[in-house]
Amino acid sequence: MNVLYHNYAKSIGLSDSAFWLLYSLYEHGEPYTQKDLCEAWIYPPQTINTALKALEEKGLISLTFVPGNRKNKQILFTQAGKNLIQEKIVPLVCAEERSFDRLEEDEREQLLTLTQKHIGLLEEELNQIIK
Repeated sequence: MNVLYHNYAKSIGLSDSAFWLLYSLYEHGEPYTQKDLCEAWIYPPQTINTALKALEEKGLISLTFVPGNRKNKQILFTQAGKNLIQEKIVPLVCAEERSFDRLEEDEREQLLTLTQKHIGLLEEELNQIIK
């Protein structure tokens, strides 16, 4: 799946990080701050800042200080960013939903159940390595 998303991002002229930032901003549905993104993604501020600056240079987002707070910047889509979201991100999200819906109901349940089980087992294995 990572390859599918990477290839899609590349096909629309975005790096993986820029693509996922736009995707996250769209999915969140309301303005994020840089701090919110850092916390949600568990990435250092400089990593998020670099990706945001690239999106800003492309004219897809603007960064403005949160009213009453000179430390946090709010991330807003420009018109070009809104256009890109509608043309490239929304169709992708719809494709994700349609592909999931094409699974039979029991297949969807199995997928979710097995994914949760796999995550739990992986967590156990990683805890063994970390100790």
